[in-house]
Amino acid sequence: MFDEYIEHTSESQSRTQYGLPNVQYEGFETTSYDESDRLSLRSPSSAVFPIEPALPPIFELGRVQYTLPSSLASMDVSSNIIMLALANNSLRQLNLRQPDAIATIALSTKKPAAELSIYKVFLDPTGKHTIITTEQGDNFYSYEGWTKARQLAKWRMVIESVSWSGTRQSATAKTPSTREIILGARNGTVYETVLDAHDDFFKSQDRYLYALFTLPGKQQPVTGIMAETFIAPDNKTRRAAILLTTPTRIYQFTGAAADKKGDDNAKMFEPLFEPYRSTAPTFIEIPGSSTYSELHFYTPPPTLKDAVASSKQLAWLTGSGIYRGTIPLPPTSETLVDSPSLTPYPSSGSGPPDIPLSICLTEFHFILLFRDRLCAISNLDEQLVWEEPLPLKPKERAIALCADPNSNTYWLYTDASLFELVVKDEDRNVWDVYLKRDAHGLALKYAKAASQRAQVYSALGQTQFDQGNYVSAAQSFAQSSTPFEQAALAFSDLGDQGRDGLRTFLHSRLEKCSTKDVIQRMLLATWLVEFYLSKINTLDDIIASERASHDVDNLKTEQAILEDDLRSFFETYKASLDKKTVYDLIVSHGRDDIFLHFANVVGDYDKVLEHHIMDEEWLKAIDILNRQARSPNLEIYYRFSPALMRNMPKETVDAWLRQPALDPLRLVPAILQNQQRSVIDSPLSTNHAIRYLQNVIFTQHSTAPTIHNLFLTLLITSPSVSKPLPLAAPLSKDTSVQERDLPLLRFLSTSPINPLTSKPYYDLDYALRLCKQNSRMQACVHIYAQMAMWDECVELALQIGELELAKVNCERATEDSGMGTGTASSDDDLRKRLWLKVARYVVQDKQDIKTAMQLLDHTPVIKIEDILPFFPDFVVIDDFKDEICTALEGYSAHIESLKAEMDEATRSAESIKADIKNLQNRFVTLEATDKCAICANILLTRQFYVFPCQHCFHADCLIGQVKEYLPAPSLRRLITLQNSLVRMQSAGAPQSAVAAPIPPAQGDRDRPQQPSTPPSVTPRTAPQTQRTLLSSTFNPLDPAGLLINPAVRLANSLNPMALQRNILGGAGAGLDKLKDLVVPDALASAIGAGTDMMGGLPGMGMLWGGSGGKKRSGKGEGDTEKAEKIREEVDELLAASCPLCEGVVVGLDKPFVREGEKDRSWQL
Repeated sequence: MFDEYIEHTSESQSRTQYGLPNVQYEGFETTSYDESDRLSLRSPSSAVFPIEPALPPIFELGRVQYTLPSSLASMDVSSNIIMLALANNSLRQLNLRQPDAIATIALSTKKPAAELSIYKVFLDPTGKHTIITTEQGDNFYSYEGWTKARQLAKWRMVIESVSWSGTRQSATAKTPSTREIILGARNGTVYETVLDAHDDFFKSQDRYLYALFTLPGKQQPVTGIMAETFIAPDNKTRRAAILLTTPTRIYQFTGAAADKKGDDNAKMFEPLFEPYRSTAPTFIEIPGSSTYSELHFYTPPPTLKDAVASSKQLAWLTGSGIYRGTIPLPPTSETLVDSPSLTPYPSSGSGPPDIPLSICLTEFHFILLFRDRLCAISNLDEQLVWEEPLPLKPKERAIALCADPNSNTYWLYTDASLFELVVKDEDRNVWDVYLKRDAHGLALKYAKAASQRAQVYSALGQTQFDQGNYVSAAQSFAQSSTPFEQAALAFSDLGDQGRDGLRTFLHSRLEKCSTKDVIQRMLLATWLVEFYLSKINTLDDIIASERASHDVDNLKTEQAILEDDLRSFFETYKASLDKKTVYDLIVSHGRDDIFLHFANVVGDYDKVLEHHIMDEEWLKAIDILNRQARSPNLEIYYRFSPALMRNMPKETVDAWLRQPALDPLRLVPAILQNQQRSVIDSPLSTNHAIRYLQNVIFTQHSTAPTIHNLFLTLLITSPSVSKPLPLAAPLSKDTSVQERDLPLLRFLSTSPINPLTSKPYYDLDYALRLCKQNSRMQACVHIYAQMAMWDECVELALQIGELELAKVNCERATEDSGMGTGTASSDDDLRKRLWLKVARYVVQDKQDIKTAMQLLDHTPVIKIEDILPFFPDFVVIDDFKDEICTALEGYSAHIESLKAEMDEATRSAESIKADIKNLQNRFVTLEATDKCAICANILLTRQFYVFPCQHCFHADCLIGQVKEYLPAPSLRRLITLQNSLVRMQSAGAPQSAVAAPIPPAQGDRDRPQQPSTPPSVTPRTAPQTQRTLLSSTFNPLDPAGLLINPAVRLANSLNPMALQRNILGGAGAGLDKLKDLVVPDALASAIGAGTDMMGGLPGMGMLWGGSGGKKRSGKGEGDTEKAEKIREEVDELLAASCPLCEGVVVGLDKPFVREGEKDRSWQL
């Protein structure tokens, strides 16, 4: 603090600090020592420590860089507030928390400055209240924040010392108060007062000023004063203790203190001094030539245990030396100062020592100010530890020292400068001082480095060793720098007397040893095990020898304690022990109980189990298995389970169930051991192997075929089971089974199914063979059903007389066949065959006609006529007369139902014919301007189709559009029909029609001439480009092709024989080639060849709606019924639905852009 204003002295002015070198090693380091020095274990004399590097000085004096406006008369500091009293009768207040905030305080007085001179300033512990006294006896008071100090008019004395009682403000106080203050005046009188920091100008700041006591005898100034209040031991009365000092005497006063509750003007210390007005107080006089003295105290900071300090250190500066002591808080006796002593001043030469100007007290040092130097004396050994000359300017005079008790800062002031004494690490060498005084506890408290603590422990251990306290000495040596071999041999030389100490020493060194030092830890731990075992065996021998003559209970208790310690040692240091070595040690001492405990601790369950099994302690062995549930060693289960299963099957299986990580396959040998034991034991005993396998299969969901086969084997071969196994689903309530077969049948009906094969995990063939060997016929029936061998299943059920079981399996076969892949006829045959087996059994074997008739009601597969052959020849019909009548009635009802269905079908056919006839009268109104939806040309110019959705198409355009969406079979059929129509037209065309040519159109001389056009019909203009065959030969006046044979029109472009070959070859061609074989114009011409002229309009097409009819007229006798059917089939293929409406759905899978097409309209 305030460092920027401090100029430190150079290091050359500081003196070398005292102190012992540090110890830089610990552990197993060896040190050479003489055999005669074996018992001398003091570390400073037997070890060589390296010289530690030079440390910075503890004390450092620095000048504060602050220019005083006038000479400095006095100074005080508290709570980082420095109050400077100047010779010009003004004050400067410095706040160390805010170095730039310097306040000036003037004295409020009417006297001229020449008549006043400030003598001293006194600052309370909070740094808020200030008392200023002058040589003339005038006194002033200032509070925090004031710019003027107010005069205390009643105070007419020179104050030499002040004791502040505290500045805690009461809850009812309106203004800050100093509480009770004791003043020591130059005239030897002690005053009590209270100051209030109010702003009332007309009211004095002091509540009262009361003279408590005047020292008897020659008038001397009260140079120091200290007052403490405390509660008496009876916790009822409040007491006080006061120390006063003069230049040669120190007085002490103790007594009761007044209770000021309800009276703020009551004098607290008046009852204390009342007895001393008639009786002289106790004092100690130290003669000397000094006319001044100082009394200072140091209160150490409170510890964590105590909220307040337990004592104060006292230092009284006298002419003969420093009177020092300790004041307990609260005082414990009438004598306030404990352990008083007088410390002489250090001499600066051959003459007598000088008397210091001032003294300051730290925790471990006295700071003495001389006229030319500053020095520090240790208050522990009274040695001079630091001395430095004062860096004074010419004619500069040192005045005094002062200390801040709250922040522990120390200051020196002269008449012209201000210095700060910085104290750092002053307890650095305290440990060594206490060590030399054999105060080992305090030395350890202040020892900071490991080397320092090692030296202290070494000295402490040697002291304890010399006193015969070997266990404590061993603990100390273990933490010291004493070589390991030296300490170990020292204890070994003591014989049996030192064995406990050596064991303690080894144990302590093991605790300190790092985990990285594996070898050292192993050696120490093994050595300790040997110590424990030897001690236990020794006690065994003593107990055995003295059992008859002495009471050995104490020895047994000691032995038990040692065994417990050894067990705890195993648990703590098991990682540092070699198992084989420790096993050998334990076996050599014959301690089986310790052997087992160590094996348990290190997790060596193999040895523990082996020991218990050899001793036939089966329950202990199983307890070991149960104990390792968290981190199990599964191998020991597999190794020892056969023996345990043979002797304790229930407990062993319980242990297995607690460990689901076990592999059941590796436990098969142990399970077989239990099977052998079950055969030997009573057949009524529970088979625990079955219980375990049941858990593995149904709880752990094991799918191993070996486990399933083994479980099935145990169920089949077990002579009896005391309780049915609680499997999931029971059998049918109608199935009668013996009790011993219940577990087996339950497993067969609820066993898990392999999802890949849809069969159980066990081997069906093996299960069937084993069941037959053990006469488990009901189980065989179930297995046959699992194998879908229904004939054998039903036959075996009937053989053993289980009719209901046979019926159940017939029903299961019916259900399974319904889900199978067989044909319906084969499934019906199977069902009928199975039920006939049952019926034959009922009729022929059981001769139960009534039950046979009930079968007819139970299943619809067989009828009365199916079972009649099974009846004997001479059976009375009365037994089944009713059933026969019922069957005949059923047949009659079925015939009537078939007749009704036929009548309904006839009526439906007639209704459909009527609807078809009505469809021929449907029509659509067309405009002359209607266009084809595909080519956009006038519709009436060529043969066309009209759909109910109002879409219109030219016949050739429709054929070209539809063939793109037809599948390959439809395309092949269309090509075949096209070829048939062409061949029929070529065979039946009249010659006159072929000889009538059509005039060529304009621009095309090769085309036939068009006949004259009626006035009401506009002739069709020939297109510029050649279309297909239909467009090149079409005549609007002859749209039906009556004037020209269609074969002639097709001859130039279509060869029927070649087309036939293409069709036959197209059966194996691709879809695109099939599309090319369909010729729209040729096919349109062939279709329209038989369409009559309706009303004489050219190009009149057909009314089509997918299911609508068409009106056709033949060519007389030339249009056969076969041609009409072909045309109808072609129309069904082409015009079943509108291609535009249907194409929206059909073309969903078509790409937006055709292959090879480049569309740049999407580019940005």
